Amino acid sequence: MRTFLYLLLALIPTAAAASDGCHDLWFTRNLIMDRAGYCFGSAFGKATFDNSDCTGKSVSLDPGSKRLADRIRSLEKQYGCSVDTGSTQLDLGDLFVRFRLVDLPVAEEFPAGCLGWLGPQIQLHTGRDPNLPVIGRIGRGDYVGFFHVPDGGWTYVTVADPDWAVKGGGWMPGGIDDADCRDWAG
Repeated sequence: MRTFLYLLLALIPTAAAASDGCHDLWFTRNLIMDRAGYCFGSAFGKATFDNSDCTGKSVSLDPGSKRLADRIRSLEKQYGCSVDTGSTQLDLGDLFVRFRLVDLPVAEEFPAGCLGWLGPQIQLHTGRDPNLPVIGRIGRGDYVGFFHVPDGGWTYVTVADPDWAVKGGGWMPGGIDDADCRDWAG
């Protein structure tokens, strides 16, 4: 089964995989700008973010947000990202979670997935701190997507059903053991 999944992933067109990562990076970078009060002018920006509370096109970022935005811009350049800002729909299954996060994840170049969680239930948080609110859980049988870079001993994950329909997400401390998954993809 694992060999089949690796072969299946190898057949996914590189452009499609890069596009998903590029859209993810674009979203995170622009969510930073949105939280700083940026007013979006593109169709994509207006469709994705709420301009009702924006303050202008020139906004100031705190040092941590600036570092994260610069890191994401660098990755977008490295991956050759070109997002169509004339589009009006962003197809990221975990948007309903991502808008609620305190700490923002950065897309992983080599994503992986746990196909069938076997371990104990794990609470997922809005950020990399166990004192932050719980916004989701990993439960028995769930598919867990590792599409983002671990940060500070925490990992942002998405939780899906066996058809990969996202039903939640959030930050979990550490990672998971191979024995906690029925099988792996990635």
